[in-house]
Amino acid sequence: MSHQQHHSKHDIFLNRKEFQLERMILFSDAVFAIAITLLIIEIKVPVLSEISTHGVLEALKEKIAEFFAFVLSFTVIGQFWITHHRVFGYVTGYTNGLLWLNLHMLFWIVLVPFTSGFNAQHGNLDIVWIIYSFNLFMIGLSLYFINRYIGNEKRNLSTIADKPYIKKFMYIRSLVTALIFAVGFLLCIIDWPPASWAARLIYFFIPVALMIINKKAKKVHAVAGQ
Repeated sequence: MSHQQHHSKHDIFLNRKEFQLERMILFSDAVFAIAITLLIIEIKVPVLSEISTHGVLEALKEKIAEFFAFVLSFTVIGQFWITHHRVFGYVTGYTNGLLWLNLHMLFWIVLVPFTSGFNAQHGNLDIVWIIYSFNLFMIGLSLYFINRYIGNEKRNLSTIADKPYIKKFMYIRSLVTALIFAVGFLLCIIDWPPASWAARLIYFFIPVALMIINKKAKKVHAVAGQ
């Protein structure tokens, strides 16, 4: 085999590897997009009791809980997509293990429109909030598993495998998010009204927690001179 033929064959397999990795990422993006789209499809156009401005306002008033659930879930899925996008920006290869871990995460993503719709209708019930929060907890946990998997130096799957300080903050970000969602459903197990309210309000702490972690990560990044 000539050098040119050998080089051509090498390029074919290199491009195939990149193509397969791109397929996984594009498939994941499509699932995120569909899940977000299904969130709004769950909100049905209201039937007006009377054809008037008052009738429209009354109908929309009845949909407030559903729109709140939509905004909450849209924001959460959007944040998970950003995290997924950031994580796979470091990925340079794949294995069957990574494919299955990614599918595991997508399983919980496609479940969100159902648990979000259920929450919109019966979010005052603690058992419903537990189901919804557990769904989001599993997404966060699955992303943590993906981070740990690609961060393993032995697998050589990412550009951060040999950068412990970057891996550390990626692990912390995904784990903290998952734990906050876990607290969201654990508080509902307590038969105490203030705990139920706290379970629903604690999600607002996520942006604050991420901001603190990111700020700390930037300082470490600057000191490391990376």
